[in-house]
Amino acid sequence: MEHSTKKFPFILFLAFIFVLGVGLGFGYYTSQTSATNDQIKNIDQQIAEINNQLEGLKSNDIVSAQNAVSALEVISLSEVEWSEVMGAIVNITPKDLVALRALVEFTSYSGAEGGRLTLNGRTYPSTDVRELLNSVAKTIDAFNENPDFAEAFVPSISKSVSENQETVLSFILNVTYKPSYTEQSSSTEGGTVSRK
Repeated sequence: MEHSTKKFPFILFLAFIFVLGVGLGFGYYTSQTSATNDQIKNIDQQIAEINNQLEGLKSNDIVSAQNAVSALEVISLSEVEWSEVMGAIVNITPKDLVALRALVEFTSYSGAEGGRLTLNGRTYPSTDVRELLNSVAKTIDAFNENPDFAEAFVPSISKSVSENQETVLSFILNVTYKPSYTEQSSSTEGGTVSRK
């Protein structure tokens, strides 16, 4: 029996070591699980924040895209083709029915925002300066009387005389191009824009 009493404390010691090992292992496992769960909660929270930011960015992108599309539509509606402008100028310019040509010739065109145009023109050679001034005046009147144009005026005129005593008047005509359909679209859309 003595031999079995010596074995008993040794078995008890091994059992204690085993229970202590299991307890320490369980404690370690629990602490690791808790730390892992905290990390998972942290990561889930970061994912939720990122998703919220992403949704915010998406809605901002959608609003930005919608604003860009609206701006492009306004630009497209306000765009006027030069061929349209030049065609209107040719049609409005008074004609000399005897010579079968326009009273004046426009040599260059430039445009600015708001439909403002600057036209460089000249008369055909003549010995009658009064007739040439009358041609410029009729041109101004024709633009002012047309509903597609407004505010026509000539800020400067220069006169040149050729060797054979014919006079040519060169002038600048400032005018604003406002196609008549602009007013129709502005009443329906709430803003002044012109169409292509």
